Amino acid sequence: MQPDTSNPAASQKPVFWIFILALIGLTLFIGIANYLRGDGSSTLSPEDAARDEVRVKNLADLRAENESKLNAYAWVDRAKGKVQIPIQEAMKLVLAEIGGKKPAAAYPIVGADAPAVPAPQPATPAPAVSAPLPSESPKTEATPAAVPTAPAKAPTDSAPKPAKPAKASKS
Repeated sequence: MQPDTSNPAASQKPVFWIFILALIGLTLFIGIANYLRGDGSSTLSPEDAARDEVRVKNLADLRAENESKLNAYAWVDRAKGKVQIPIQEAMKLVLAEIGGKKPAAAYPIVGADAPAVPAPQPATPAPAVSAPLPSESPKTEATPAAVPTAPAKAPTDSAPKPAKPAKASKS
């Protein structure tokens, strides 16, 4: 004889109890595994403690060196005349330089009915900028601006205009 499947609540009860028993079994397994493994993180060998002290000292030295480089004047390269200045002074110089420049359009704005105008080519190539190596600490340098940028000029009326097609006459 087949079981009565007309009652859905009766068929869901075994699934619920199987889930609960599996959850309890998993919890017991994890608890027993942690107990048998032991708590090894609280006991450090003497070598680890000595290495930790050295690492803490090295970190303190590195932070002190970085702080002195950020807040002190020093020569970077005497032959080239490059100096290191405090970061606050460098920010003031950059803000003054940026504040003195007049904003200019990056390219001419062209309407929908006007012909496209090619972007102006720079007179001289921009200098290549290299990023410091990860082993080097960043240095703030006070150097003159490399190349001043000229504002973009609006297109003149002397540019050739596209010819309009002639209207065909009806014959």
